[in-house]
Amino acid sequence: MQKLPKAESIESMLGYEGQGAHLYFQAFATLLKGKFEFEKRTRRPPTDPVNSLLSLGYTLLSQNMHSMVEAAGLHTHFGNLHLPQKNRPSLVCDLVEEFRAFMVDSLVAYLINSDIFTIEDFTPPDERGGVYLYPDALKKFLKHWEEKLQQSVTHPHTGYKVSYRRCLELQVWEYVACLMGEREVYRPMQWER
Repeated sequence: MQKLPKAESIESMLGYEGQGAHLYFQAFATLLKGKFEFEKRTRRPPTDPVNSLLSLGYTLLSQNMHSMVEAAGLHTHFGNLHLPQKNRPSLVCDLVEEFRAFMVDSLVAYLINSDIFTIEDFTPPDERGGVYLYPDALKKFLKHWEEKLQQSVTHPHTGYKVSYRRCLELQVWEYVACLMGEREVYRPMQWER
């Protein structure tokens, strides 16, 4: 963390982010109780039930943010930190970062630690090693995801209690305010402890 302010390029900053993510997921694994093993973050494909739930949650979060970015009239592929790539909505990738831990990771930890899912809810590994939810278990996850989106939290810039879904929208408009010169800097969500 001490090196981050001295990063000389976006690429080196993203390298620090990658190192931080590796340490973060090691710590995340220690929060999980029960039968599900989680050693490291895997994606494309997710190779175990925990990674499957994380990937699904990140996908749903990104889809929600994607629609809000488009509704604000912004181009989803022109981000600030994630470089533009074919088929990657870089702006969406930038804006979801501040929500991943509090919306997805916390939900996945709750679902696992509360024994809401069992190993039978997941497919055996496919030919690529991917593990996914069966349709009935997917419905169960979507129910909990929708409940998460409706939970209230105090938005730090408005002071109002709003849903997580509304927080996503407010942060898109925070970004727009910066683009329009109405704000000097982007103010990320500051989560209460």
